[in-house]
Amino acid sequence: RGNVMSSIDLAILGIVLEKPQSAYDIQKDIEYHHFPRWTKISVPSIYRKVLQLQEKGYLQSNIVKGNRHADKAIYSITEEGRVYFEELMTLHATEPIPLQFDFNVVIANLSKVERNEGLKLLEQLQENIVTSLQILKGYETEYAEIPLGGKTVFEQQKLLYQALLEWLDNFQGQYI
Repeated sequence: RGNVMSSIDLAILGIVLEKPQSAYDIQKDIEYHHFPRWTKISVPSIYRKVLQLQEKGYLQSNIVKGNRHADKAIYSITEEGRVYFEELMTLHATEPIPLQFDFNVVIANLSKVERNEGLKLLEQLQENIVTSLQILKGYETEYAEIPLGGKTVFEQQKLLYQALLEWLDNFQGQYI
């Protein structure tokens, strides 16, 4: 059961658990927390997921008058939703952790390209990791006031990028 869809459920339920809000605000919250950076959540799928969670009885909606007379559905978590949230928390904390990097397919196929081409690919990969690390450090500064949970994810991501750079440096030494 632990898959991409359930991590979207977990993100949405966690946000609504904090405070009831509209699907639009849930989407903005997910973007603000940068969930798409470290888990496979696509922003367009959020509206659909909110409706599915409501159909399953995990969320309920109340229609409120919005500004300019437009009615707005505000979603809140149900008791079943709280139980499902706790199940998902346990599930994601106890399942094996996949380390899937798409670039590993490139590494596995390096022997099939010219050595100079392989070195160029490794340099591009290194540049991408360095760029990702710089972007992350920018976020750390920009979002310095976020709660501990967010800060510790930034720290984890930083350590992973640094470890990847060290690994790649070692590999490049052997490849040359």
